[in-house]
Amino acid sequence: MNIKADGQQWATKESQAKRNEEYARKASENTPVTFSGTTELKLKDFFFKVLSGSAQGILIGVLPAAVMKYIIQYSGLGTTAFGSNLSAILTLFTSLIPFLIGMAVALQFKMKSLDVGVVAIATAVASGSIRWAQAPTGFLNPVTGLRSVAPANIYIASGAGDVINAMIVAAIAVFVTWLVSRYLKGFGSVAIILSPIIVGGGVGLIGKTIAPYVGDVTTWIGNLVETFTNLAPIPMAILISMAFAIIIITPVSTVGIALAISLSGIGSGAAAMGVVATTIVLLINSWRVNKPGVTVAIALGAMKGMMPSVFAKPVTMLPFLLTAAISAIPVALFNIQGTPTTAGFGYIGLVSPIQSMVKDPNVPASVMSHFINPMIAIVAWLIVPIVAGFIAQYIFSKLLKLYAPSDFQQEL
Repeated sequence: MNIKADGQQWATKESQAKRNEEYARKASENTPVTFSGTTELKLKDFFFKVLSGSAQGILIGVLPAAVMKYIIQYSGLGTTAFGSNLSAILTLFTSLIPFLIGMAVALQFKMKSLDVGVVAIATAVASGSIRWAQAPTGFLNPVTGLRSVAPANIYIASGAGDVINAMIVAAIAVFVTWLVSRYLKGFGSVAIILSPIIVGGGVGLIGKTIAPYVGDVTTWIGNLVETFTNLAPIPMAILISMAFAIIIITPVSTVGIALAISLSGIGSGAAAMGVVATTIVLLINSWRVNKPGVTVAIALGAMKGMMPSVFAKPVTMLPFLLTAAISAIPVALFNIQGTPTTAGFGYIGLVSPIQSMVKDPNVPASVMSHFINPMIAIVAWLIVPIVAGFIAQYIFSKLLKLYAPSDFQQEL
């Protein structure tokens, strides 16, 4: 902090008072803002932070296992103790998604460590990724090999749980934390005891209570999408693909949306193809105007980093939509399918293309019942989107002159 004194500028008491005020102002500007009862909660900002934190938590939990899954399986690592343990650890990340959502949401609000932990725990216990039941006396623990001498709760990691419920519970936990801080002074000196019990346990219990009803709603939405996709596969594939082509360049998580509504089958394949379509259009334009590192980052999955340039000129979304619409047609024709986990990836880690070809014994037939051969995969995942991307580029950029590649110029 530099405040220059020229001559007798600070000689008088008035000037000294002014200097002290200036120091205080500078200090307040440099002091990190932390979440408290005085924090102003605006609905739009609140919703955006919950959404952004949820997207971060979902990606942290999903990406490692999704990207490494086939590398471990086909490299031979899966047959070794190292590979087996690594696979188990990465898979466990999936069951920690609700915890990661709670943690990331709390960090979005700049909460202190105690509150971050409380929000994360409340979200984790309420979202179904960890289930428990009482085991009777004599129950054989498969890990220790010992039998229980009295009835006791057993806990089982069970997938990612309900991410929509996790988002709701995280939002409730943040709001309750704010109320406690505002009206009860954050429990004062006993916060370390009362906050985990009342906020963590209380909100967790609320979330556990509403979880079945939230699950019914999300299941109904997923079933509705699946029904319409089966009735009209080509129109629905086009609509889903176009929707995800736009979602991928917004703050909303494509993986989160797919997981939330359990998007599977052709719907999952179409969603992944929409992500591919946006990737292709961005690559076509980026390589002409951006540094190679930016283009490589887009190819590896950094599409959301292009949000500033896209939203600065929304007409640039038109080629995304047309490319997605054309690319979605083979999805319906060749019955290209996927799982809720792979729906929002596209080319990232080649997760979606590989899943559409390789039968996974862990994926039930009710989720994915058809697999394509490598030749169809090359045509559907590579040739058609690239051709469609250049067609869209010609129509909207060369013919109609609605945008130029320079509109995508940006640093990542």
